[in-house]
Amino acid sequence: MSLVSHSLTEILNEIGDELANQISLANNIDEKIDTRKLAQQSNALNGVILTSELSDENKSMLLKFSATLVQDNATVKSLRYEKQDLERILSNLNDP
Repeated sequence: MSLVSHSLTEILNEIGDELANQISLANNIDEKIDTRKLAQQSNALNGVILTSELSDENKSMLLKFSATLVQDNATVKSLRYEKQDLERILSNLNDP
């Protein structure tokens, strides 16, 4: 069974969806990226991380990822990197 709790998986999936949404919107209408929802999700993720039973290494990895979500000058390129990082994190968390 996976070590990742349901609430952690849920928030990480929500972050992935929001990253994909912001990338799509920015590509389609060449608008400034709105990171407010990502910042809210980052705060929620921090709360889940601090109450989780993950290893210190996984907590550290997730906290570093969470901190990158609250950047003011996000670009489509940076969001794509965040999405790739999220995929790696999910893979690492689900490895036995």
